[in-house]
Amino acid sequence: MWADEILIPNLHKALLVACNFMTTRHSAKSIFDPLLRQFCQDTEQIEIDENFSSIFLPHIMSGYDKADKKIFYFGRDTNGWLPTKNLMQNFKDQRFDNYIDETRSWINDYGFLDYNKNAAYGFWTLTMKLHLRLKGITDNISIDKTFYDHDHIDLLNDFGYGNTNAIEVQQSLQNQGIWQTLDKSKYRQVKDKSKIFDKLIHSIKAYQPDLVFIFNWACNEKLFLDGLNYKEEKLDLVKNQFWVYTLHDTNTKVIWTIHPRTLSFNGYNTDELIDTILNVV
Repeated sequence: MWADEILIPNLHKALLVACNFMTTRHSAKSIFDPLLRQFCQDTEQIEIDENFSSIFLPHIMSGYDKADKKIFYFGRDTNGWLPTKNLMQNFKDQRFDNYIDETRSWINDYGFLDYNKNAAYGFWTLTMKLHLRLKGITDNISIDKTFYDHDHIDLLNDFGYGNTNAIEVQQSLQNQGIWQTLDKSKYRQVKDKSKIFDKLIHSIKAYQPDLVFIFNWACNEKLFLDGLNYKEEKLDLVKNQFWVYTLHDTNTKVIWTIHPRTLSFNGYNTDELIDTILNVV
């Protein structure tokens, strides 16, 4: 076989992947640009602390578009994110694509490995061990900075990640020591205006996932699933805190259960919850 007979199909595949990625970026931009613009217009005059963490957007890894099964993981919120001044500057410059790209860079640099530090009940410990198990990897792996050099690092480059809250909740701000000095009235106004982002439908339209995991039982499921056409199943698992949804329009399967931080209070550990999930998936 001639060399070009090998290179041309591979080149075609690479171009197809790149094209798909650009299409996904364009789709995400078309979904989130209007929401960001509305949020900025609604909150510009509130003048909350310019360093206050602003909108966290769902985003994807570089290999997401070529994944055999597109998987998304949702948590509660993110402890610390891009400051309000960053978003407002992009609003003034009319360059929301900069903001969207910045929200994607952290995860594509595997920033969660440094952040997680293999926490026993950490969100990333659960989701990344689950992601590997879904690919047949059963090794006992630490989700921390030691994983940068692991043979399986390339298996963690094709998922999507988001939160049920675009703006941090009170508990997170209290844990960070921010709540005490925060202007509560301004926070509540900004938090209320951010609720336009707190809907799964945006990620479904932008990224078209096949499988979605939501780890936040405190979230109002009716509000988060607003606008979606779905079938709901309440399973007698994890002390009745395990629901499965099928989205009729996209055939997306959604598994909704507790956040890993509450596992010990419910008599579970991370591996047991993963086993429960895999029996349903």
